[in-house]
Amino acid sequence: MAEVAATTQPTGSGEGVLNDGINSFSAYLVSGTSGPEPALEALFGDLDFGFHYHHLRGLLYYSYNAPGSIDWRFAENRIELRFLDPSLPRQFFTVWNENVLGSQRIFDGFDVPDKLRELLKNQPEFELGEAHEAADKLLQAHADLKLSAYFSILDTNSEIDLGGYSYREIYAVYRILLMKALYHRHQAAANDHTGCVHVQADELRDMLAQETKIDAAKVEAMLQDLVFDSKAAEDRVDSTYFSLMREGAAPRDIIIRPCHFSKADGLVQLLRVVAQRRPHVFLSQVSNALAAAFVQRVKAAFEAQGFLCQSEISLRAIDPALPDIDLLVIVEEPTLGFVMLICEVKSPLPPQWAKDQLRALAKDNVSKAFRQTEAISTFLRKPEGIEFIRSVVPKGGLEHFDSFVTVLQQLIITSDNAGMFFGHEETPIINFRTLERLLQRADGDILHMRYCISHYNEWADECVTTAMATVEVDGLTVLHEGFTPTRLMDFPQTTWNSSSDRQRMIDDFVANGHHPFDCLVGREGVIIAPPTDAATDARGPLAKPI
Repeated sequence: MAEVAATTQPTGSGEGVLNDGINSFSAYLVSGTSGPEPALEALFGDLDFGFHYHHLRGLLYYSYNAPGSIDWRFAENRIELRFLDPSLPRQFFTVWNENVLGSQRIFDGFDVPDKLRELLKNQPEFELGEAHEAADKLLQAHADLKLSAYFSILDTNSEIDLGGYSYREIYAVYRILLMKALYHRHQAAANDHTGCVHVQADELRDMLAQETKIDAAKVEAMLQDLVFDSKAAEDRVDSTYFSLMREGAAPRDIIIRPCHFSKADGLVQLLRVVAQRRPHVFLSQVSNALAAAFVQRVKAAFEAQGFLCQSEISLRAIDPALPDIDLLVIVEEPTLGFVMLICEVKSPLPPQWAKDQLRALAKDNVSKAFRQTEAISTFLRKPEGIEFIRSVVPKGGLEHFDSFVTVLQQLIITSDNAGMFFGHEETPIINFRTLERLLQRADGDILHMRYCISHYNEWADECVTTAMATVEVDGLTVLHEGFTPTRLMDFPQTTWNSSSDRQRMIDDFVANGHHPFDCLVGREGVIIAPPTDAATDARGPLAKPI
């Protein structure tokens, strides 16, 4: 049902509703318990109830772990659950918005799906021929493009041990599985027989081992982490981390959901399974490598726009209690001075459901970043902080002027969280996909970027509305609020570095006798820092708006 909905109504909500229902009943679906043939109407009703259960489970987790996030209203035989914290629907919208805009950008002009369906039209699904050989290169291109869009920031050749196999090996196996899923998805769509594919577990293992040249025992270990089965249910690993399922009764075939598998970021799901089943392995092998790779990903996005960047700056020589600066971005503004973005970069695995999202509140997770920014902010207002700023300002100072302004902006950059649960905090927070899109749109205009970041929440709130869903539970009417996007939100494309007027504006500014300090008139929170030695320090004094 879910696969048919994904194919026939790809922009509708039916696929999501049915998959949420499947997740709610997944432990029973893989248990091997026998029963009568299901009545279609009753099955739809059960899956619809499973959708409500899945959503209500999330609201219960929010209510208990983030007090004040959900409003509960009670009446006779009636309960209403509504969002109190606007950061929740805003987060849901942000994830949806980035997925849609990202897909549009990645697949713009990509005609491989159409070519595949044309090739596979009227071709048998399980008998290989010339058409299938021709489709192989197209499937590789499709899989590689999708993988490039996922949160796959670790080096694909990394030998990080995940507990019996390396990241390089699981990447190779997952890529083949993704190609298989894409094949069955396009083949079924071309020939109007959408559905799941059943394959014997040993056959799948041996095929993957043969195609990747990886030992079959390792492939078996990988499949244990990729397939939801009765063992996963016993381990209490959430079914939302899986796209493959194993039947509980003989012959215990593995069920491939082609549409679901080819849309899910399965590498993130796999890492979550590893983190839950082998936390010591994840902490010792993955966490640090993931954090380092994520900082480099964000750094590269800034550098692509011509900004100067330094990463992993230790302040312990100044004060052992100070946190490191994950990323320092320096932007030269020729008529002002320099803008410095002091970035805390947090890279928890993107969440799948409420329990994952709530981990952001843990002391060692996203919440930690706000306390770190406060400590750094206090430090930068001290004399030793001002000297640190001097040490990182470009040595040549600012052309045309012997004194200038340094603007400090603190920013928290995450793998997913766009401020969910943190609406009360002052430091702006943005997820890396939104940031990368903004960087591409801003063309090096840091003022435009700061404006967009400061107004993001209000703009996002204008693009989302909420609606109440209703479910009957044993004579009790339960209404629960969900989000509905009303339109996409993109940033306007500006021209700054590429503008032909930019140099003229700078020349006019200098010729008319203006000075960077003109912007400080009437402003509060400004530190005037005289040079340590005006005769030798070409950088001159700094005026540092806080």
